Amino acid sequence: MFSRTALGAFGTCIGLGLAIGGAFRLGGPVEPAMGAAELGDKSVARSVSSAFERVADQVAPAVVRIESFAVVRGVERPLGQGSGVILKEEGLIATNAHVVARATRLSVSLVDGRSFNAQVVGLDEETDLAVLHIDADGLVSAPLRTDEPARVGEWVIAIGNPLGLSHAVTAGIVSGRGRTASITTYEDFIQTDAAINPGNSGGPLVDLDGRVIGINTAVADVSRGGQGIGFAIPAPMVATIVEQLAESGRVTRGYMGVRLNEVSDGYVRSRGYRGSSRVIVASAESGTPAAAAGVKNGEIIDSIDGKPVSSLRGLMSAIARLRPGTDVKLALVSAGERRVVTINLTERPPLGK
Repeated sequence: MFSRTALGAFGTCIGLGLAIGGAFRLGGPVEPAMGAAELGDKSVARSVSSAFERVADQVAPAVVRIESFAVVRGVERPLGQGSGVILKEEGLIATNAHVVARATRLSVSLVDGRSFNAQVVGLDEETDLAVLHIDADGLVSAPLRTDEPARVGEWVIAIGNPLGLSHAVTAGIVSGRGRTASITTYEDFIQTDAAINPGNSGGPLVDLDGRVIGINTAVADVSRGGQGIGFAIPAPMVATIVEQLAESGRVTRGYMGVRLNEVSDGYVRSRGYRGSSRVIVASAESGTPAAAAGVKNGEIIDSIDGKPVSSLRGLMSAIARLRPGTDVKLALVSAGERRVVTINLTERPPLGK
């Protein structure tokens, strides 16, 4: 009795024999039959294509075109244009601060052709985020994905108005997380290779479930050879900033009152430190929460609330996400000795003060 494997092989041999015989009778080569693998590949490709189409249809109504205007010598002139995404059906829109800064009038256009004047609820230049409001009915919103971080390698779609082309859709993957680009004070960018061009700023980067994982904000410097590298502000940061701007029109941040430096591996190793941090206290300013907690110059900040510190920008962002009045525990290392202090944060003064 033949096994199933043997029967399969026998059947294949018969099939090949018939095909060869047919080929000789017809006097020409046999056209290869479409294999199961090829059919499977096409099925996967169509499935991915359908996912892109579905997300584009789902999210497009929530994406807006923003045109900014300013009065120059008594005449209203266009400043530029960008994108935004409706986060609340009551008319709350997230975009980039640089899209709306300096504007005296903002026009928001929807995919259905309607246009509205928008009011700036608040903007935060330190994260390059702004919140607008339009008074309109029948709006469609897009949800923020705050329950899980962007995953390197996952498919994403950017929707916006690049170079004046309304509601253009590009696709790519998440190329990296936790990127800095020296664009804003607080950075924790998602890197993507989905095409982002001037006019995409403020538009959403979405996953294949139609959830916003980031707000597109910048591209790598092309003059330095950058190509296919775009940056988006991650959804958890967007949610925190948008919530505060919607509530009060401004953002409050925690403040320790220390000047910090980022030093080399060799420097911390020479001091006997073997942890991940490279952040050292340059000075604890008099009368600040850090000074009150006894933070000393030259101490290495090893962790915050039990989470290891690795970079200066990461520590700054972690503190800035906390509200004034919050207690944080800093683990400090000096001369091989580790200690933990509790700091009650106050409100961070405005930049330049």
